[in-house]
Amino acid sequence: MAQSAHIREPDRYFLKEARYDGTHPRYYDPAAYPWVPMLESRYTEIIEEISGLTSGHEAMPPNLNPPYLSAPDAWRNFYFFNFRWYNHKNCLKYPKTFALLQTIPHISFAGITVLEPHSRVLPHIGETNAIIRCHLGLQIPGQYLDCGIQVDDEKRGYHTGRLLMFSDAHMHTTWNDTSQRRFLLILDVIHPDFVKKGNWVCAQSLGALTIKYIDEKIPVISFLPSPVLTACLKVLALAWYLFLPVQKRFAVFYK
Repeated sequence: MAQSAHIREPDRYFLKEARYDGTHPRYYDPAAYPWVPMLESRYTEIIEEISGLTSGHEAMPPNLNPPYLSAPDAWRNFYFFNFRWYNHKNCLKYPKTFALLQTIPHISFAGITVLEPHSRVLPHIGETNAIIRCHLGLQIPGQYLDCGIQVDDEKRGYHTGRLLMFSDAHMHTTWNDTSQRRFLLILDVIHPDFVKKGNWVCAQSLGALTIKYIDEKIPVISFLPSPVLTACLKVLALAWYLFLPVQKRFAVFYK
């Protein structure tokens, strides 16, 4: 899909799986982002620091992903921060990677993700159109498209040490058709249109995630009218907005 002339659109937050009808492209060109070569040139530093995970000597944490998107424990993540909500334990455990992430402008989300052999993540969308999702290949087995991603109807393969950027507001799916585990560094940067309201974007995204989490335990989304859901999202977003600056100071408790 060729990138059309830029059209500014409002930020949106998704509580249900839906077809994105906005103007953001499926994929972004990494060459347009000056920090990308620096990150790609230092991917081996990340590999070295997480070698316990890639070698299997350290276990990945329990699966936090929606259980309906993959086979049990086939797709697992751990986070450094999730829409600027810090996991201080992981940040301190992998300090070199965390320090590297902090140099990326307008970053809002980062973690390590593993996909087990012969596994897939089913089609899904993210929480908002206000971010650009980035996948850096850390350990990519097989040939081109053996490990890959499809955004809408366009497929691309991963490369070790290379960054792939896309809008996860579009429906997307990933796969690993090899006999080895696939590791990525996953990160989000705030879309240029929304940088000035980056913290509010993160707060609303966390509000959407909170509602989705509650819905997994007690289905509510399909029963509540849209105005009520919107009001719930705003209330939760305000709570997260007030909490995010405070929780950044919690690192002292993990040292």
